Amino acid sequence: MYLALSIATGALGGLRSLCFNLVGRRIMVWVRCRLFKCIISQDIAFFDGMRTGDLTQRLTGDVRAMVSPIQFVLSSTISNLILLVGGVVMCFITSWRLSMLAYATVLPIMHITETYAKWSGNINRQIFQHYSDGSAVATEAVTNVRTVRAVSSEAHEIGKYDDTMAKALRKGVRDATVGALTTSFNNYLDLGAGVLILWYGGSIAMSSPEPEA
Repeated sequence: MYLALSIATGALGGLRSLCFNLVGRRIMVWVRCRLFKCIISQDIAFFDGMRTGDLTQRLTGDVRAMVSPIQFVLSSTISNLILLVGGVVMCFITSWRLSMLAYATVLPIMHITETYAKWSGNINRQIFQHYSDGSAVATEAVTNVRTVRAVSSEAHEIGKYDDTMAKALRKGVRDATVGALTTSFNNYLDLGAGVLILWYGGSIAMSSPEPEA
């Protein structure tokens, strides 16, 4: 039975990966087509106020960065939801006291994670804007490369591009640092709950009367 379940688990895991990869690719193509349709249908005044690099970045890098996590999020959310429901039921069947103690850290972890997610979303929008600015600088420089060479402004264009990438890097490092601190704090809460569970569960086991021989 264990062998049969292992084979079924492997097959279903591959099928799940295939399904969500297909869904992710379809979503990416749909978003790209929809975005291009919306861009090309704008008034001429819209294009006067937008740089070509900004629009190119939106159609390429931004769409990829937005859609790529969907494959992982959909797959992990559905599988983890099933595991969560089954795990909660089994925990409360085994010991409702220990279960209540274990889930005491769930709300703090959710609050910390939600706070970080909002802050990270804001700073990542700024990072994407810096990437867009860099793409616009590069596109304009390459498009007008003859003019750039004629006035010997290569160093100026390189400096502008490096400046936008440096801003994106600084904010990316800040986001990574805060994310690591958030993960560490959540791990400490999780480990603390584990210690409490072992201590309380051990106390219950030690205080229970020994069965008669």
